[in-house]
Amino acid sequence: MTVITIESGFPDVRHISSFVFFHKTRYLIMILSLLCMTVGQMNSLSFNFTVICMEDVVVDFHSNNRTDLHWLEDPSQKSWIFSGVAIGAVIGLLPLVPMLDNIGLRITFTLFGIISAASSLLFPLSVHMGFYAVFIVRILQGIGTSILYTVVAYIPGIWAPKTEMGTFLAVLSCGFQLSNIICMPVSGILCESDWGWRPIYYIFGSLTILVYMVFFFLYADAPKNHFHVSSKELSMICAEKKPKKGKESVPYRAICFDKCVLATWLSMCGRNVAFYVLVLYGPTYLREVLHFDVKGTGWAAALPFVSCAIVKFASGQLTDRLTMFSEKTKFVTCTLISMIGLAAGFVVMSLTSSRTIAQISYTFAVTLSGITIMGTVKCLQLRCQQHVHFATVVVAFMACIWQFLVPLGVGYLCPNNTPEEWSFLFFIVSGIVLIVNIPFPFLTTAEAADYAKRF
Repeated sequence: MTVITIESGFPDVRHISSFVFFHKTRYLIMILSLLCMTVGQMNSLSFNFTVICMEDVVVDFHSNNRTDLHWLEDPSQKSWIFSGVAIGAVIGLLPLVPMLDNIGLRITFTLFGIISAASSLLFPLSVHMGFYAVFIVRILQGIGTSILYTVVAYIPGIWAPKTEMGTFLAVLSCGFQLSNIICMPVSGILCESDWGWRPIYYIFGSLTILVYMVFFFLYADAPKNHFHVSSKELSMICAEKKPKKGKESVPYRAICFDKCVLATWLSMCGRNVAFYVLVLYGPTYLREVLHFDVKGTGWAAALPFVSCAIVKFASGQLTDRLTMFSEKTKFVTCTLISMIGLAAGFVVMSLTSSRTIAQISYTFAVTLSGITIMGTVKCLQLRCQQHVHFATVVVAFMACIWQFLVPLGVGYLCPNNTPEEWSFLFFIVSGIVLIVNIPFPFLTTAEAADYAKRF
């Protein structure tokens, strides 16, 4: 079917399929994007778990009468392997904004997904080759994940109606939780099986190729260009959105000096410190300090992310439906609940010697960490509007910095993985989270900045 619409101030001829997914094509895009984010993140998470079950590599190394330490036995080298993802993510972020502006999300996201898949498939071979090969592959894993933060904010701005922004944001950001929910138990089961840890990387890498190929063929950079988007659905998506008039340059300086944006970036710094301690070292903490077995560690690391995904989805629904509250009230509330909950969880973990209380606190901290995005990213969307992709690229860049620094800090503060060392670390993290969030409720606003207004 061919229709003519007035979009962006100009008449457009659109060719529409007879099957339009019951005017719900945007949900197909949302779920497909969620799957891409999930498998991409899983590739970078796998090592966080398999590091506790790669003893066969060390045994084979010393069977050749080697007296030096394998990199898995060297805390410094192991910290660099953890940090390799952050280095790769920084590299991946450098061309991201120009790529999105010039070739669009469809091609850009697919290219990053292929890199992520290749890094997973090559990881077992790199372990056989040695430290530097593993480090290079970890950098590739980081490049593959560098786009994920931007996707969370970018796709809702294009595909979500104004009344569904919170839901889209919540669902897409659940990719960070779903990746843990799937990766940790599957890794635990395979690690204790006769197959060992290597099939984890082959399975996840192959799945990544499949999902991203489907994304490439079904995604469109604009709803009006999608074959299955009906005129009814297009009108719903575009309602209350100001049309884009030509190509706009990104006001980098204005965004970087915006007090609202700066307060949001600072808030995300606190969240990222806590988040990467939980994600990168959750399995290590559960295994070495709380003494879970390998399979138990997988389930114990995954279950908190289940509750996190549920709470995040519920908060997305609430922020869309509680129209009696202002947008600022909603995003400040989400941010403060998340940050105070995170800090409280870390404080309890630092003070308790009970395995049960520590596990409950760990679960509580992970659960509330997820709704931070419902506050901070929503604030950036409202403030920066069409330029939100740059604001979230900066968030991702700072996340990479913390992803690089956290392993070095943990390696320095917890070299022996004793409860006392971890308690001190948790106390420091809780303080950071609270201090950096003080400016957020006072400096943020839900009003679009002057540089984002279309006249």
